[in-house]
Order: sequence, then C-alpha cells, then structure tokens
Amino acid sequence: MRAFKSNKNISVYAIAGTHVVLLGINASDEARRGLLGFTIEKKGATGDFKPLRGGSRAFENYDVEKFPDSRTAPIQSMMWSDYTVSPDKSYTFKLTPVYGTPEQLQPGGSIQVSVKTERPDDGKHGVFFNRGVAGSQAYSRRFGKHLKYYPTESGYGSRRKLVAKPYIKPEDVPERKAYKWLSRGLEEGMLAFIRQAKGEGWSLRAAVYEFTWMPVLQEFADAIDRGVDVKIVHHAKRKSEYILKYDRTAGVTTVSTWADGSKEEAVFENRYGLKEKRPDDQAQAAINAVRQLGVRNRNRYDVLSDILIARTNTQISHNKFIILLKDDVPQQIWTGSTNFTDGGIFGQSNVGHVVRDPDVAARYMEYWTELSGDPSSTASKKKVTELAPDIVGEAPKGITPIFSPRQKIDMLDWYADRVEAAANSVFFTAAFSVADQILEIVRKRKKTVGDSPYLRYLLLEGRGGLMADKVPIIEKCDQNRLAWGDVLKSRPDLNEKSMLIETLAGLNDHVNFLHTKYMLIDPLSDDPLVISGSANFSKASTVSNDENMLVIRGNTRIADIFLGEFMRLFNHFHSRNKRNSLSDEEFKSVIYLTPDDRWADRYYKPGTQEYNERRLFAGPGWDL
Repeated sequence: MRAFKSNKNISVYAIAGTHVVLLGINASDEARRGLLGFTIEKKGATGDFKPLRGGSRAFENYDVEKFPDSRTAPIQSMMWSDYTVSPDKSYTFKLTPVYGTPEQLQPGGSIQVSVKTERPDDGKHGVFFNRGVAGSQAYSRRFGKHLKYYPTESGYGSRRKLVAKPYIKPEDVPERKAYKWLSRGLEEGMLAFIRQAKGEGWSLRAAVYEFTWMPVLQEFADAIDRGVDVKIVHHAKRKSEYILKYDRTAGVTTVSTWADGSKEEAVFENRYGLKEKRPDDQAQAAINAVRQLGVRNRNRYDVLSDILIARTNTQISHNKFIILLKDDVPQQIWTGSTNFTDGGIFGQSNVGHVVRDPDVAARYMEYWTELSGDPSSTASKKKVTELAPDIVGEAPKGITPIFSPRQKIDMLDWYADRVEAAANSVFFTAAFSVADQILEIVRKRKKTVGDSPYLRYLLLEGRGGLMADKVPIIEKCDQNRLAWGDVLKSRPDLNEKSMLIETLAGLNDHVNFLHTKYMLIDPLSDDPLVISGSANFSKASTVSNDENMLVIRGNTRIADIFLGEFMRLFNHFHSRNKRNSLSDEEFKSVIYLTPDDRWADRYYKPGTQEYNERRLFAGPGWDL
C-alpha cells in the first residue's frame, strides 16, 4: 500500500510491505532552514502515538545509555523505515520537523500519514522473507546472553587453522525463540504449504538442491502418513573419488603420496586404486537426512524410502520448488531462493513465494515431469526452452515462469536489457557475482529524461571473491549505490550498552548474508517488474543449471513487499559498510548528530546519490 501526505512545508510518501514501512520525506526550502531533523511517532489502529528511535546516534552531550528516541535525537535523514510493524495492521505515522538548538529543541508543524501493511498471503501470492540479519544489534540485544565461542576454520590451504569465533547459535536459545525471530514466517509458510496436502487424492512434487532441515523433511514424511503422493527430484550430482580396493589375491602394491605435500610415501599391500563416482556432498547429505525420517504407518515405509528421484545429468539441480496437486491437477507452487536447510531458512537472507495459479502450476508440473526423467543436458535444454520460450521485448502482464537449463544465453541478455530500460530505478541482489551482460549496463551512466531521478541499487554478499574486480568498476558510476553483507566490527572504548557485539548465527559455511536472487525494475511506478527465483542471473544459471524464475509485471503489492525487504537489508548493511571503513577516531565523530541544518545539504545538492534518493522515494512530493 502507498499513501502520500503534504502540508506544503513537508511531505511524506509511505510504502507499506508486510514487515516494513518506508517513509520518503521532503521539505521545502523554507522548512529546511534551521531543521535539526524529524521526530517520527507511530500508533496502531488504537492507542497513542509512540516515538520511534533514530538509531544509535544522539547529540554529543546526550547520555547514549538512555537509548534516545527521535524526540531527543531527531532523525537526520530524508528517508526512514520502520521495521517493527506487523503484517495486515493499520498504522499512522506522525512526522514533526524539529528546530531550535540541541539543548532546546522546538517542534514545527506535524503531518500524519496512514497505511495498512500487506498480508503475507492474499490468496493469490504469498511472500515470506526471513529476517536475514542475525548479525545485528537487535539479534544481539535479544539473545546476546547466549553468545558462545566456537572452533571455526580460518585461512586457506596449509594456513588453515581453527580459531575461536563468537556466535549466537539459535539452538542455544531456549524455546526456539531465536529460530522464530530469524524465520519471521519463512519456515512457518513453508510448513503450512506442505500441510495443505490433506490426504489421499493430494500430491506433492518437489525439486530441491540442499535438503537437510529435518522439520521440513519430516513434514513430507507426515504427508506420506496421511496418504499424500510425494515425489522429490533432488540434486544427485556424482563426483569422482579414488579409493583403495582390497584384494588379498591381487598381488598388487600401491604407493601413494599425501595431498598435503608430505614427502613420506604410504605403501598398501594387496590394494589397488579404483576410480568411483559417488554422490557429491549436497546429494549425500540429502540421502542421509531422508534416511533419518520415520512414518507411523508401517505400510508406508516403502513409499517414504522411495521418494527421492536422482537428478544427475545437470551441472547443478538448483531448484527449490514444491507443487501442490489435487486429483492430479496442479493447483499451487512454492518457489523462491530458500534451500531446505537451517542456513537457508534462518541464516542468510532468503524468500519463499507461493503462487496460487493453476496455469502457472501446470507449467511447473510439465517442467518437473521433464526433470524427473533425468534427461541429458542436450535433451533438457531443448524441452525446457520449448516449455518456457524466451521473452522478447517487454514482459507480458501477469506471471511468466522461466526455466533452465536453456539452449541459449538470450534470457540473461533480456535481464540486462530490463536494467538498461529502467526509467527511474533498479534494485538487484547478487549473492555471488554480477554477469558481464549486466556489468556492461551498470558501469555506464543512464541518460535520463528531463530532470527525473535515477538510481541503481546493488546488494551483494560481499565485495571480494568474484566481485573483487567488478566492485571498483560499478562504484565509478555515481548512479550506482552498493551495499554488501557485513557486521559492525568491534571498537575500543565503546560503551557496551550503546553498541553490542554483532555476530552471525553460525548456520552458513559459504554464503553468510545474502542468498536471494531478485531484480526490481521501476518498483515505485504503477507498472513495476519483479523477477525472482532460484537463478543467480548468471550464464551457468541460464544454460547449465536446473533453475526456475518468476517474471511478474504490474503487481504493485508484490513490488512493495520486495522493495521494503530490499531497502531494509540495503540500509542495514550500507550503514555497517560505511562505519567499518572509518578509523576509530572517525567513528567516534559520526556517532553524533549534526547540531545544525547542514546534515540535509547532501539531500538537496544536485548530482548526489542522496539528492536522487530523496526525489525517488518522495513520490508526488519530490518537487515540493
């Protein structure tokens, strides 16, 4: 939902998702003179207004141990977000400009705007984002007393060693409270989707990559107990291993050297080397997890043990979807970026997306049926491209599924074309890298029409690895705003009550922060484009892997939910990126608010990113 209010001196544009309300603020030239910031208050459908906090900053002489709210520490930003709202609730926000001096604050004329947050599930689309910020002040404040130091591998090769690293692991928190906080409805939505299969006559068809979170696996087993027909295509890639086979009559001596470079040789009598293909780590983990499941009905045990269908003839079987069928007719799908693991559900940022559309579900069922036969790479590419042809030009209105592997790279080119065609804004997550096709677009400035605002937001897992050479190229263009996964690093002499140690949950080995794969094109318009699914907008995810994406055009509700979650994480990580780049002395200065109206200058200086962001999110009030 979107709502706009103005009193000619200040304006506010509210964009409500499920768990986030974004507030785009603007002020006239007259209202900016002497402006120290804003007090922002909120109330629900009933009750009184309560002030929101302005973060951890305060005026220099304020006692930060008191955790100041925006009445004494005004919000010095032209964009603010409330992450404490609940879905499907009505809220009113009151913005009051603040003048005077830090010692004697004076309120100006207030303005109020009312919105209702979206339901996660409206009957057609269900969208469930986890919290994705275990490394945060909020997580540490709630569960910090459970922090423990765990042995963790650090370094590479011969320098690899165990070090003590702090984690607040959710399993260490009683009553699953940390799990619930981190899930924020994602696990609950996943389990509820499976539970819709009531009994005989219902079917579940799934395609999975990582598949080890026992509560979800047990939910599939419980469905089998109810008489539901369950089949799961799983990543079953084989890897080659050399093993020593014993044969006492072979008369063979095998001499082996050690992988660590040791000069000492190992001699094995009556053993010969044999190359075998075995399930890779993800495949074996899924097999092992399924073997731990149980059913109440002994007659259904054989069904349970036969639910996995191996998908071997692909680079990565990277899908994460479930199809719900009634009387063999596809009804709904669950898809998104979430692997069926603890790290996928509770750790790194992920989304689950339910679509209740029989036509879309039927397309997924055709795709699943093709994969279940484990076709060769050539055969699957041909069939999949026929099933979901390339989109040419503008996306059709509504929902268009796209599947991989494909015969050509054209869909990746199409994604890049959408970035280039954006009128005002692009919001894009990249868990691993940015494809060259997209890099060529974002490295260059966009020529805008007239004085229209334009920005591209890129949210990354990190700025190293595959992104090490690309980040400097992207940063050279002043229309690009970047943020990457980060936790606030420790600083000496900081008051522990005002700045807590931020740690992760210890659930992920490689991708700690960001695992979503979505792109938003002009999401603030009346005709937004949302692209989301399992594919990483890469060559491999287009022509080599099993993947699925949803291209959704014209749905402002979906765009508002995705945009709110994007900006929640972007602002969270961007603030940490900036603070972590500062020296200890510089850091001490930025924790204080500016004592006059100079803080707003960057929002009104043409050409700055803050100037364009203010106008982009101010809605109808950008030219106040």
